[in-house]
Amino acid sequence: MDSNITIIFNPRAGGNKQRLLSAILQRAGLHVDLLQTTHPGHARELARQVRARQKLFVAGGDGSLNEALNGLLDAKLDGHDIPPLGIIPLGTANVLAVEVGLGTGAAAVAAYLNDPVPVWVRPGMVNGRAFFLMVGVGTDADTVAGVSLKLKRMIGKGAYVWEGLRNIIFPHHRDFEVNIGRDQYRVSGMVATRAAHYGGKFIIAPDASLTENSLHIVLMPGNSIGALARYGLALTLNRLHEQSDVTVTTTQHLTITSHCGPAPMQIDGESAGMLPCEISLSPWPVQLMVPRAYAKAAGMVDTIPAGTMLQIAAD
Repeated sequence: MDSNITIIFNPRAGGNKQRLLSAILQRAGLHVDLLQTTHPGHARELARQVRARQKLFVAGGDGSLNEALNGLLDAKLDGHDIPPLGIIPLGTANVLAVEVGLGTGAAAVAAYLNDPVPVWVRPGMVNGRAFFLMVGVGTDADTVAGVSLKLKRMIGKGAYVWEGLRNIIFPHHRDFEVNIGRDQYRVSGMVATRAAHYGGKFIIAPDASLTENSLHIVLMPGNSIGALARYGLALTLNRLHEQSDVTVTTTQHLTITSHCGPAPMQIDGESAGMLPCEISLSPWPVQLMVPRAYAKAAGMVDTIPAGTMLQIAAD
């Protein structure tokens, strides 16, 4: 029995998932220290207290994982060694789990819990907050900010589809300036991502990878109903990056300002903060526990000594 596992559990993620978590742990045959969140930001507080001798898993959605990631970096800044972080996907979209090829069934998650492989991942940073997956502005952020929590509890991802359609039909006509090195773009929407996937299994940036040291920037200039509808349809077909007016580029640093007054951002699928923002890569890597097949496909080996601070290369 492995007694060095701590699980932070968000009981509100994706509906009531207590029964599924119990089934996963029973299948895995693990003895764990279970910490349950009670309020927004609690996963960050709890993760900050977990030390390197433990393996830390988050049972929740991408938002809970984001909180835990930031808690680990808080502990790092306090001078503590931090544990590897793993995923028990109980949220609505579970994009990080999809990205690393982790299924959501009890058998698949239990097998992963018994054989997690740590790989080094360099999180993104936006205005001092870390993220595993992405930052979005425009219709994507308006959708996350406006989604009904009651409807989300009732129909899950369907709530985002409904709110997304509402934002396409009644667009905010956002206008942003994105600066990447010497290049400047005027867009209505942008996603800066570390991952290939978006909103679940949709592909937004096919060449992006958690294990590489770059951000993939998806820039969308159109703000008419027709353009927004085309972007939405192309995303569902995994062809957004192929649209003639969409630009996909890579960088380690960018800034975004709004020309239309206050505008929200979404960070790892949660509404968080307002523009302007500065996005870069964290100087501190973290260990993310992934299924063995993902680590093998990525060609990852554990070569970065604990406590190593990476230098950010110039754009």
